[in-house]
Amino acid sequence: MEVQQLNGQELPTGEISVERWKAFLWADATRNDEDAYRYEERAAELGEDGQLVPPTLCQHVAFEATGGIEATLGQVSDDWKSGAALGQLRVEFHAPMHVDEPYRVTGEIANIEQKDGSQGKLTIITYAYEVTTTDDEPVYDLEADLILMDT
Repeated sequence: MEVQQLNGQELPTGEISVERWKAFLWADATRNDEDAYRYEERAAELGEDGQLVPPTLCQHVAFEATGGIEATLGQVSDDWKSGAALGQLRVEFHAPMHVDEPYRVTGEIANIEQKDGSQGKLTIITYAYEVTTTDDEPVYDLEADLILMDT
């Protein structure tokens, strides 16, 4: 399939919950010192209903809920592993995320741009995601640019 034909295509819809251990370890791995991302008690002191999910986990949440990176890039190219990179991320947060809460993720391929660069041909694919609670309350919107070389 010609990659341009994917423009506007809806991505699989999915649900995901971030487990406590994953939020805790992600906060440690990214050197985030905010204890509200590790401990429910600290989040409660800040007026939250439970342990928070670090906002830097937002890309992982969107990709995993919609099939993972294999499914995300597999629809674009059979050979994406040899030349794919994550480009810019743009996120607009509407509400904090809490561990063990289910979130619904929908998305689409919002834009495809092909360019000739100094290293050859590349394609920039913009994936747009909307993350909501199961009651359809907005949590965040994410746009992720994925770059494929030699497509």
